[in-house]
Amino acid sequence: MIEALVLVALLLLQVQESGGQQLALNKPPTNTWPLAKLIYPSDGLLIEGAGRAANITFDVSGDPFPEERKWYKDGEEITQFTNINIDESGGNIVSLKFNALAKMNEGVYYYIVRESKLTLEASKSEEVRLKVSFLDNFQSSSTQQVSANVGEYAVLRCNPPTHFGAYPKFSWRKEGVSILESDSIYISEFGDLVIMQVAMEHYSSDYRCTISIDSLMEGQQEKEGPAVSLIVRGNAASYVAPNIALGPVDRAVDAQVKRTFRVECAVNGYPTLPSIRWFKNSVQITSSGPIYDIQQRNYLQITIPRSSGDVSATYRCEASDGTKQAMSQATINIYTKPVLTTALPTAPVKKSSTSTLDLSCDATATPSPKFRWYKNAVELKSDDLNTYVSGGNLTINNINSLDKGVYQCEAYNDIGSAVSTGMIRVQERLSFVIRPADVDVYLGAAATFNCQGKGDPGPTSLRWEFNGATPPVSHKFSNRLVNQATYRIPEVTSAEKNGRVGCIISSPDNLYPTDTAVATLTIREGPQVKAFTKNITANEGEARDLTCIVENVISSVEWKWLQGETLIIRDDDGKISIKQNMLQVRSLTAADQGTYTCQAGENGITNSDTMFLMVRTSPRITMETEVRIGEGQDVRLTCSVTANPAPTITWSRNGQTLNNNAKYLIDTVTDHVSVLVVRNVRKTSDVGTYKCEASNLLNTRSAEVNLMVVAVCEVMDRPKDASVEFLSSTSISCTVNACPSAVWTWRKDGEIINFDNSRYIDRGSSIELRQVVPSDGGTFSCTVSSDQGQGTPRTAVITVIVPTTIYSFPQPTVLFLNGDRIELECSARGDNTLDQIMVSWFKSGNVIDTGPLVTQKDETEKIFYATANLVIENAIASDGGPYQCVASNSQGHVQRDTSLQLMNYPAAPGQPRSKWAGVGAVVLSWTEPSIPGNTPLTSYEIQIESKGNGIFRPFLTGLNPNEVYTTVYFLQENQEYNFKVMAVNVVGVGPPSIASVVIGTEKTKDKQVNLVESFTLSSVSSDSIKVTWSMPADRNTALTGYKIVYRNEEKQELPKFKVIDEFTMLETTLDDLDGGSLYSVQVQSIDGNEKIVVSTVKTVLTQNQEPSPPAECIADREASTRIVVSWNQPENPHGKILHYTIYYRRRGAVNDPKTVVNVTDPQSTSMAVPLDDASVDYEVEITASNSAGEGEPFQCLSSGKTIQVAWYSMWWFYLIIAIVGVIILIVIAIIVLTCYRARADRGPKMQKIPPPSAPKDDFRGPNAQVYSPNTARSYVPPPAGNPMNTFSGGAMGSPEQNRFGTATSDFRYGAQPKSPDYGYNPNKFNTFDSRASYNDPPKPSYSGFGPPSFYDPPKPSYEPPKTAYEPQSPKSGYGGGYGGGYNAYDQGSNYDNTSRYDNNTFDSRYRGDNTSRGYPTYDRNGGGYGGGGGGGNFKSSQL
Repeated sequence: MIEALVLVALLLLQVQESGGQQLALNKPPTNTWPLAKLIYPSDGLLIEGAGRAANITFDVSGDPFPEERKWYKDGEEITQFTNINIDESGGNIVSLKFNALAKMNEGVYYYIVRESKLTLEASKSEEVRLKVSFLDNFQSSSTQQVSANVGEYAVLRCNPPTHFGAYPKFSWRKEGVSILESDSIYISEFGDLVIMQVAMEHYSSDYRCTISIDSLMEGQQEKEGPAVSLIVRGNAASYVAPNIALGPVDRAVDAQVKRTFRVECAVNGYPTLPSIRWFKNSVQITSSGPIYDIQQRNYLQITIPRSSGDVSATYRCEASDGTKQAMSQATINIYTKPVLTTALPTAPVKKSSTSTLDLSCDATATPSPKFRWYKNAVELKSDDLNTYVSGGNLTINNINSLDKGVYQCEAYNDIGSAVSTGMIRVQERLSFVIRPADVDVYLGAAATFNCQGKGDPGPTSLRWEFNGATPPVSHKFSNRLVNQATYRIPEVTSAEKNGRVGCIISSPDNLYPTDTAVATLTIREGPQVKAFTKNITANEGEARDLTCIVENVISSVEWKWLQGETLIIRDDDGKISIKQNMLQVRSLTAADQGTYTCQAGENGITNSDTMFLMVRTSPRITMETEVRIGEGQDVRLTCSVTANPAPTITWSRNGQTLNNNAKYLIDTVTDHVSVLVVRNVRKTSDVGTYKCEASNLLNTRSAEVNLMVVAVCEVMDRPKDASVEFLSSTSISCTVNACPSAVWTWRKDGEIINFDNSRYIDRGSSIELRQVVPSDGGTFSCTVSSDQGQGTPRTAVITVIVPTTIYSFPQPTVLFLNGDRIELECSARGDNTLDQIMVSWFKSGNVIDTGPLVTQKDETEKIFYATANLVIENAIASDGGPYQCVASNSQGHVQRDTSLQLMNYPAAPGQPRSKWAGVGAVVLSWTEPSIPGNTPLTSYEIQIESKGNGIFRPFLTGLNPNEVYTTVYFLQENQEYNFKVMAVNVVGVGPPSIASVVIGTEKTKDKQVNLVESFTLSSVSSDSIKVTWSMPADRNTALTGYKIVYRNEEKQELPKFKVIDEFTMLETTLDDLDGGSLYSVQVQSIDGNEKIVVSTVKTVLTQNQEPSPPAECIADREASTRIVVSWNQPENPHGKILHYTIYYRRRGAVNDPKTVVNVTDPQSTSMAVPLDDASVDYEVEITASNSAGEGEPFQCLSSGKTIQVAWYSMWWFYLIIAIVGVIILIVIAIIVLTCYRARADRGPKMQKIPPPSAPKDDFRGPNAQVYSPNTARSYVPPPAGNPMNTFSGGAMGSPEQNRFGTATSDFRYGAQPKSPDYGYNPNKFNTFDSRASYNDPPKPSYSGFGPPSFYDPPKPSYEPPKTAYEPQSPKSGYGGGYGGGYNAYDQGSNYDNTSRYDNNTFDSRYRGDNTSRGYPTYDRNGGGYGGGGGGGNFKSSQL
């Protein structure tokens, strides 16, 4: 424990980064405590006259500048400002200003400054005593009377009124004439007139005393007292010995109020006035000087020296006439404010924790001073624990961090106070909050060490060492906070194995200046993999084992095998098996040849080795079996061979080996391709069979091609078989011999191709297939024909392959915010004939469980679809990084990659640079932020500071993110400004840039070129301003026009512009403005040299205009007796809204007066309005008012709850409901009875047919007379391909019996007509229930509108018809076949006997007009076309 105080200077150390291993931390502040120094009054006393202005001023300092500043009077915070203003506009100079002093303002004032509301460091200022000078009226107006004999002395008392002032002045007048002081007459310090030797000329009845105080207001500075009468009697005595009429008196003098005072001695004697000598503490005062003035014989005037206020002493006056003498003395005490003789140190005092803190201060003063101690502006008292206060001594035992702060010793008495301030820093030794931890990593991985120190004072530097020396340049480190840093080795190498990373923190001002923490780096190199055999050879059909060995394994490894770049995932047919470090491949083929890689991974570290497998294969020949060529042409016969090793290829014909000669040319294209060219082919000699033979170490194979010479149009080269990928394009071509009149015919699977299909393009000798799907696969053939005949068809097989493909996947980069829900979809497709596609998501090589796949099979195109959705809820930064989606099946696997990136706030833009632009604007430019936050910028914002106030405020927002410059308008002339720029993205606003260099807008000669120096503004109307300006006095030829810049100051909107293209035009009008609003306007010169020159700023107020109506007013009945009215503020308030007015009355009652409700709060947007009558409906409107008056009303709407009254709350409502209900029941009963009677009139009831499946309604014609179940047979579905033969109209019968059906087809499907008149018609809907048609296999019922498409078997029951026709406009739907025929009513006409009504069925179940029976033909057609029943809309349907 250190006991001694350590006094140090303020911390000014700034550590620079050196050698790549020492980190510069924040510069310590230049002053570590807030302080308020008294400027005026400098001596702590302020005396000023009542009614006058005064101020108390302090100089505030501190770094950071104190944020919290408060004034106090007599110990209470000043919160009421009756005649007081607080002025802080001067930056660090703050003043308390009194507008007109009053007696109530007297008191003791001081100022407390605090670093911030969140910190404790604060200090109390020196106290200021404020005394108010005043002068009351004289209390008495009666005349005093004083009498004296000649030769005696007389004292005329002034008896001044109550007053206060530093130096009141007294004067006397005798009968209106001023009395001058002399050796025998003087005016005392307290205003009395003393006459040492009275004579007869002193006799008078009109002596008057006047008192004046100069510090008072004019008219209040002087008061005159009542008259005093002096009566002089008789003659003088012959001799009067010296005597002291008015001697010195004991008193105390306030040296703060008076620096000068008198010691008076009025001496009388006769006939000679005695002489006077003055003594101080028995020592004669012999001469005048800076302290004593003895020019006047009747008093000693003493000036208290400022350097030493203590002149308290005993003063004596002695009077003598040479014969006799007299003496008088008094003690004068000079009261002075304390002066510190021992003060606290001005630099921070450092103490270690647990030590003892002793502070002391001393002062001199009269009366003796008392002492108070403060810590952070809070008075300290002695307690029973650690703190002891005794006068000017303060002791704190066992100090800790809570004891640090600003300490003050205040010496005080009744005259004033003195304050000493010091900072106590309780030091904590340097230590580590975060010590670098030992790191155990694999070779090649990154290693990170964190270090954070603490202490008080904290570390001023932090540096790193590696193995006790400067770290290598490949190591990276950075500081994140003042005392926190990170050390990172991006990729650990073997050279760094068992390295020691040291973090050293230091602070030269700390009592323990350094501390060190060391961590050890342990490196694991990961599994070491080696192929057992690097090169492996095998014959096709054999099996081989590929083996790797591994070393340096800690626990267990994860193995992966790759062929080339493709991961070998699994094998379902037993060809491949994987057993950790061994891969076995069976039944080798040429496709198995290649490079294989074995990977062994442990704890994220993967190493690998490769081997090569060579598969030897027998020759396999690919060659045409037949080639046709025109006579006289050359032909090329191509023999392609696959074999390993490369084969030897020979050609022969009829057992004879062919060699190069005039007839034959053998072209060896590659080791595996040989072409035989037969020149000038002749039918007589060259046709026949040609043989290609290929041999290697394993085998010999051969193939033959037949060469034919053709004379008619023939396809010489048949189209080639091809495998085409799904949704790609291909072409099929045939080559014909010389045949100029050839006509091509293309077929697919034996059928001529219809080229109306836009995906099949006919190009004569070739066709193009676009966007192929599996159904496009098949056998394509081409045939060529001409006048000589038709050639032989040539075919090719096109196979459409559906490869495993990921067709839907996120963008390569996906941006997100913290807390976002991220959904990544990966959809793949593949061949349905193969095994199911597996779709998986991976991150960092680890599979992610995404739940079950979403799968779908397309049986038509034989495609399998699978989707894996990766969902991340409440995403955080660690969710970022690369992700992979892998889709695999037996064909192989495909992979797509994406990356998630966390969007952050953008970094700060570069420091802005400013350049003047006239006298009212600045051109600002900056560089874009180095880090936009992983998302594009959306805008920039500008902050501005007027030089000196230290406060940056928002000034411009929404600036173009693609521009790094702007013109800042509306600046005041002769001001200095700073600017900061912030970047904005979708995350938010980033940190501000470094402040720009201070720039002023003062006017210079250079700035005046093309500068508009004079312009005027006038308000023309509520929405327009007239701008008139003078041409620049100093202009050049670059001036081409002007730009008027303006904005609404109340809205703080971005500047708007109006361009004037002619520089001689000096007037314009700004329109479409807001009424009653303040606008700022500037005139900018348009300079052809692109120099920006802007005038000063002027403002104008547009004329008042009533506001527009409030927007979107909604009135909702919240209760039966209350409406809640809500609205939005007017779109154009044209100034400040003062209040709103709501008007309402009963709806439709135009003669009723409107009830008025005033909304006095202009910020309100809703109010509940009481209603008088709950049984009626109300209409509501609202208006807004500003200083121009009331605007137009807005009719309030209802949101649905409305202002309708609650009818259900009234008794008569229920009565009406009951009556209506009874009426409805009666009507229903009548309808039922009528329908029952109508049904009885129709004849025998229809009989029931057992349905084959779930029953539906049997909608037959209502006038079907006879239906014979004996002819009905069971339902049999129609044969395939029989068009429109659906469940037919019923059994065979006569027209009279079968009007509900076609009377043509049997009960099965109407395949054979039973009557020539009513036979089966393949072009008609032969339906029994015309609502639906049969479709094999049956599907669910189709009801509603639209064409009948599905079979619905009928129900046996019959539903009674409706009774009334409801006409409607035609709607969609077929409505039962052809709509029940032309007349649609079986035996009745459609209301007019003959009209068709556009095939619109009225539901042919309805009973027709018996009196207007239709024609039988129409009846039959009615049943045949429409099936005797309407199927769609029972009201109206359109065919």
